[in-house]
Amino acid sequence: MGKFSQIPYILNLAMEMTIKEKPLEKKGKDFSKSKIRVPPQSKEAEKLVLGMMFSSVNALNVAADTLLPEDFYFKEHQLVFHVLQEAYRNDRPADVHLVNEELKRREELKEVGGIVALTEIAHYAGTSAYIEEYVNVVKDKALLRRMISTANEMEKKAQQEPSDVLSFLDECQSKLYTISQEKSAKEGFLLRDILSGVRASTKLPFLKELQDRQEEFLTKGPNQAHFTGLSSHFLDVDKMINGLCPSQLLILAARPSMGKTALALNIAQNVAFRTKEPVGIFSLEMNSEELLHRLICSESEVESEKIKNGSLTGSEYQKVVAAVNEMQKHTMIIDDQPGLKISDLRSRARRMKEMFNIKLLVIDYLQLLSGPKASYNSDNRQNEISEISRMLKNLARELNIPVICLSQLSRKVEERQGHRPMLSDLRESGSIEQDADIVMFLFRREYYNPQDKPGTAELIVAKNRHGKVGDIQLVYKKSLALFQNFVAPVQEAPLAQQFNPAAFSNFQPK
Repeated sequence: MGKFSQIPYILNLAMEMTIKEKPLEKKGKDFSKSKIRVPPQSKEAEKLVLGMMFSSVNALNVAADTLLPEDFYFKEHQLVFHVLQEAYRNDRPADVHLVNEELKRREELKEVGGIVALTEIAHYAGTSAYIEEYVNVVKDKALLRRMISTANEMEKKAQQEPSDVLSFLDECQSKLYTISQEKSAKEGFLLRDILSGVRASTKLPFLKELQDRQEEFLTKGPNQAHFTGLSSHFLDVDKMINGLCPSQLLILAARPSMGKTALALNIAQNVAFRTKEPVGIFSLEMNSEELLHRLICSESEVESEKIKNGSLTGSEYQKVVAAVNEMQKHTMIIDDQPGLKISDLRSRARRMKEMFNIKLLVIDYLQLLSGPKASYNSDNRQNEISEISRMLKNLARELNIPVICLSQLSRKVEERQGHRPMLSDLRESGSIEQDADIVMFLFRREYYNPQDKPGTAELIVAKNRHGKVGDIQLVYKKSLALFQNFVAPVQEAPLAQQFNPAAFSNFQPK
């Protein structure tokens, strides 16, 4: 009888499949090719995951950390998983009888199917060593369902023919990118879940993460920088702004010919060639060949004119060769498409993140970007810039990387005595100041007076949402398009303090 005991189950399964595949019949219409569509799901994989969570602590930890209740297709499995996940978070045991009591307390036991259904799930467990594989199956099916739901939503909206097609396209790309990053929209996170590490990006409890930071800080030597963001390799800059932190929008603004493009490129090449992290650059002003020339010039420290006309000495040529060979080892992506809309830039930036996993994005520069709507004109340019800056901030958060965006300053700077820039000089919109996490101004006194501090520049941190503001001195070598750290000259002691009486102790005049 044993081998025939599963015949009723097989017959029922075959009948269900027949019903699913049976053509629909209706008078007056041909439904011969229509079939009932069942969303992607795996009831067996869901049961196996729940069964292993009952029988193995390791499986409970892996599944509770990786999955969400909505990843399960069947409602009864969602309810069981939610109770198991709560038990894991509260460090309580989770077996069939305890879960049964909890479901009974919540008045959900009947919906699950009672103790019989729970026992069946518990006996459904496979080998706990394969828990990750079954979790991936459940996760993948949930991902496919989210893709189908999003595609249906997009199709429905597309059928309504929205007036702004490009904005709708950007919205669709954003939703698909969000799904690809497995960051589906949620109602919010409980504070205790973030503090406990369940919803933290590092997956570590806050206090444990704080201890690790403290230990790392104490192990650093006196000459090592103490900051948490990506290093720009400008020591005073990193110290003041805590490095280039993820999700931050940094505005670097200046009047033309101050060197803002050179400084942004120097930061980008420091991150790409020294920190060895991929960097993306959008250049709306210069083409890729011009940017490459600047990069080679500053990296090799050979004058721009000599590289252009080829009047190089042997040692200078070797410097250029060494710089080019070193640059080829690292990842820097340059997109020099002119006249980009902000929606196009966002979609291209997402592709950069997907393909190269960029850690920094540089945009040169804000005023050359177009808004998402074609209806903008010169009269509402301020609204257009406001929307662009808001979307750039959203892009920084979406990609979770620092975004450095260059910006022009208004002519008010030229009319002011001393020509020192301030926040009100940001051109065309005050919303740039609101959206940016950090606003920096580049100021070179020698531009207005060649005798006033030649070869130096000031980087003015006028806004820092998470730190202090102030001025930073830099060295600027114009012929190399190169900014460097400023080292204050050593002050010599006055002549009276330099006198050493011991040197004349044996001197006896005649």
